[in-house]
Amino acid sequence: MRILVSAILGLGLAAGSAATPAEPQPPFAIVKNHIEVEVRQGGSYLESREAVYRVLTEAGAQALRQTTLSYTQGFQSYTVVAAYTLKADGTRIDVDRRSILNGFGATTSPGFQDLKTATLLFPNLEIGDEVVLTTLFTQQVPWFGDQYTEEFAFSRLVPAADVSLAVTAPSDMALQIDAAGLQAGPAEAMGGKTRWTWQYSNPVAALPEQGAVDEYDTGPRVVISSFKDYRSFADVYAAMIKEQGDVTPQIRELADKLTSGLTGDREQARALYEWVSLHIAYVEIVLGAGGFVPHSAADVLANKFGDCKDHVILLEALLAAKGIASSPVLINAMNRYALSPAASPFGFNHMITYIPELKLYLDSTARYAPFGTLPFNDTGKPVVRIASRDTALTPVAPSRAAAIRAVETIDILGDGTIEGLTKVTASGGASTDMRALVQAVSTMGDAEYFHRMIGPGAEGTLDQGDLNALSGSYTFSAHYRLPNALSIPGPAAIPSYVGFKPFSLTAIVAGDLPATRTRPYACPSLEAEEDQTINLPAGMKILAMPPATKLAAEGIWFDALYVAPSPGVIHATIHVRVDHAEATCSAAYYAQVRGTLAQMAAALRAQILYQ
Repeated sequence: MRILVSAILGLGLAAGSAATPAEPQPPFAIVKNHIEVEVRQGGSYLESREAVYRVLTEAGAQALRQTTLSYTQGFQSYTVVAAYTLKADGTRIDVDRRSILNGFGATTSPGFQDLKTATLLFPNLEIGDEVVLTTLFTQQVPWFGDQYTEEFAFSRLVPAADVSLAVTAPSDMALQIDAAGLQAGPAEAMGGKTRWTWQYSNPVAALPEQGAVDEYDTGPRVVISSFKDYRSFADVYAAMIKEQGDVTPQIRELADKLTSGLTGDREQARALYEWVSLHIAYVEIVLGAGGFVPHSAADVLANKFGDCKDHVILLEALLAAKGIASSPVLINAMNRYALSPAASPFGFNHMITYIPELKLYLDSTARYAPFGTLPFNDTGKPVVRIASRDTALTPVAPSRAAAIRAVETIDILGDGTIEGLTKVTASGGASTDMRALVQAVSTMGDAEYFHRMIGPGAEGTLDQGDLNALSGSYTFSAHYRLPNALSIPGPAAIPSYVGFKPFSLTAIVAGDLPATRTRPYACPSLEAEEDQTINLPAGMKILAMPPATKLAAEGIWFDALYVAPSPGVIHATIHVRVDHAEATCSAAYYAQVRGTLAQMAAALRAQILYQ
């Protein structure tokens, strides 16, 4: 749930604050997008596209002005047939072919240079103009033997006038086709080939919805695959990567060293997983870029870096050296929760590990995920387990397995300055994100972080704790100071977001609280608590405190209590628990609980009045 990630990382609105964004306008519109695919025997194919985009906003102009095409050398090629800016008055300005920037994709690290890019610069592009781009793409070598598979998704967030897709393939090539949300034409047989066509238009763009599942899950799409099913795909893929996980003497020596003195497969697997997580740098290359075959485990160990499939293959080899069987697992790490009935490898963009004996999924690329804990974006997802050739669903952790607690002591000084100490303890998926946050702050700098979180003039330092101790929980603390935080003497109010905590209870409870939802959305389970002690300066008189509040909606519980245990001290506790059996919630569920969520958000905006 992207709401949760931003809330935990402290990047969302502070608790109690509110924002009402203007209704967004799509950055551009699709005037025309004609796609023609010619599939050849053996799985290679030729794809032509004629695309015209009209710029609607300055953001759209910036996005389209510099357009990058990417391909994998040795497997694919790209030809730009035509590229030009079409001004609103009909003037055509061609892209200067000499200005096309050719380069590498995600990285130029050794072993990853095969992902190439070509960047086109469209001249004099302004709102109301159109970008015209005609390309010819060739899949020269199929990714998976002689199999053809491809996905086409059409976002409802972008207005589209004229979209068409045509696929022609040999009639004796058995294709599985999953099409939804488009107007299909009749299949036509001609000269030993079959041609399928689809039409699509979207006159009015849908509005984006925070945390919504991927457009692929519920939107217009066409998925085509010559694989009979996912088992057939897993058979081919297993053969492709079979030798990459060979156990070399160096790998066996390292596995023995890391597990010295440890008994039992679980503890040995934990040691090997933690070593890969912390010592193999992650180079982010999604599946499909740079090929689907990982580098050999020996090469990954020698280089000390790799992408997700490299992480998996090295961990597999280390585990095998200790007699522990594991399997590569294909998964989608974004907000995609549906698996197409047409067996498509392109539904996956990430790879993790499964240990059947322990019934555990592991994601070493998360770096800070405790052993046996998946990051939130890996939970409740359909997967293909390559070793067993089956599909499965990753587990959804209950709230008790993903908790975060902030204990705050805030001293209000006589001039309105606040000085505070916050101790944060997180477990499960929340601990993964907290470790990532603290690591990011160490790069950003404490001063910049506290300026962003508390306000101008803030000073603060983080005590990181032990980032690399991947136990079930993680603790760190923050010391901070903010001059002129309150107006003294009053009358005035102590806002609910006084002090510091690195997450937003408001965002966790309600996100941006849209009026309605039309699509399912990610809603992971989490328990969050704030325990706050406020020490008042001499002479400050409390006029009113928020009332005790208990609220509940299906799967969500909220409890807030404010008391004055002694003169000059206020103690506030706020507890939130979100528990859902599945990783996503429906739009109907949201409509049912929204009213209660709004009450919870309002309770979090409560203030303490003082004189």
